[in-house]
Amino acid sequence: MTSPALPPQQPPFPPPPLPAVTNGTAIAAVVLGPIAVLNAAFVPLPYLGIVAIFTAFPLAVATIILGHLGLRTAGRYGVGRALAVIGLICGYLALGVILSTAATFFSLFLLSRPSMVG
Repeated sequence: MTSPALPPQQPPFPPPPLPAVTNGTAIAAVVLGPIAVLNAAFVPLPYLGIVAIFTAFPLAVATIILGHLGLRTAGRYGVGRALAVIGLICGYLALGVILSTAATFFSLFLLSRPSMVG
């Protein structure tokens, strides 16, 4: 006697979906980056620049740190590399504007002083 054919076996439950992986540090870098660039744009202005430099410099430094952390996380999980790079570009751009403005201000201040030779 032959036994009847058994139906194919199916797993009792479908496999759970994989958790969505996001790169939070890269997202934070790309959010803070344009804010830092916008604040850095006000640094060369008289009077307003004094206030803007106290917000632009910490934002630029935070954007650069978060961008580098985002790159490390992107290398580990493969998600968010473009966001981290955009954040780094904005952070370094803001820092460049701040430092070039400071260098211009101090060079003009040092070179425009009248001589003390009597």
